[in-house]
Amino acid sequence: MPSGFRQYCVLAVVLIVVSLAAYTASPINASAGPTPTESGESEPGESAWGVSEVDTAFRRALVTYAVARGLNGVISVAQGTEVAVQPAGVGLNFAPGEILDPVNDLVERFSWIMMLASSSLGVQRILLTMSGWWVLVIVLGVSGLAWSALSFWGHRRQHLGGSSGEVPLTEATRIAGRLFLFLAVLRFMMPAIAMLNEQVYQTFLVDDYASASSQLQVATDTIGSINEQLTHSGESDADAGFVERARGLLDRTMARLSIDQRIDEYRVAAEAISENTIRLIVVFLMQTVVFPLVFLFVAWGVLKRISRF
Repeated sequence: MPSGFRQYCVLAVVLIVVSLAAYTASPINASAGPTPTESGESEPGESAWGVSEVDTAFRRALVTYAVARGLNGVISVAQGTEVAVQPAGVGLNFAPGEILDPVNDLVERFSWIMMLASSSLGVQRILLTMSGWWVLVIVLGVSGLAWSALSFWGHRRQHLGGSSGEVPLTEATRIAGRLFLFLAVLRFMMPAIAMLNEQVYQTFLVDDYASASSQLQVATDTIGSINEQLTHSGESDADAGFVERARGLLDRTMARLSIDQRIDEYRVAAEAISENTIRLIVVFLMQTVVFPLVFLFVAWGVLKRISRF
C-alpha cells in the first residue's frame, strides 16, 4: 500500500461528505427542489434531499384525514335521518342509518389516527429541516478538516521517526474521526429515512392506499346519495299544488316500500368502510411508525459502531 494512502482516503471521504452536505443544504440548489417560502424564496438551511418525499406523504395524510372527516359527516347525517312508516296502520319513525353506528366509531378512531400520522410527518419535516442547518454543516466541515489534518500530521511524524506525543495525537485523530462520522450520520439520517420510507411506500403500499381511498370515497358518495333520497322523501309539500302533492305522495310511498333496499345499501357501504378503513390504518401506521422506527434502529446501530471506531 502506498505511503499515506489511508490519509488520502480520509481526505477524499471528508471532501465528498462535506460537499454533499453543503450542496443539499444550500438554497441555491434550485434543481434539487428546496421548498419555497410564501415570499417565493427558498428557506435557508433546508435539506433538499427528502423534502419532496415528506411533503408528498404529508399531503397524502391530510387528504385521507379529510376523507375520514367527510365520511364521519355523512354517517352522522344518515343516523339522524328518520323515515316515517305505518305498518298495520301504526305510525313509526325509523332511522335506517343507525345500522352504521358501529362503523361510525371506527371512522372516528381512524380520523384520530390520521391526525396523529399527519403530526408525525410534520415532526419529520421539522427534523429534516434541522438536519440541513448551516451550523451543522459548518461543524461537520471543521471536524472533517481536523480529522484529515491530524491524519496527515500523524503520518508525517511517523514517517520522520518522531515518537513524542504519538499516543495523544492518535487519540485526537480518533476523536476527530468519530465526531465527523457522528455528524455525518446526523446530517444524512433524516433525508435517508425520508427517501427510503417513500420508496418502500411506492413499492409495497401505494396500490393498497389508492384502492382503499377510492373505495372509501365511493362509500361516502353512496351514503350521501341515500341520505339525499331519504331527506327528499320526507320534505313537506304543503305549499305545492295538487299535482306536486300527488307526485310527492307517490315518491314517499315508493321510498317507504324501498326501506329494505336502503338498509342493504347501507350494509354494503358499512362493509366497504370497515375493510378499507383498516387497510388505510395499516398503510399509515407502517409509513409513519413502523418504517421510521426500523430505520432509526439501523441508524442507532451505525452510531454505536462509530462510538467504537
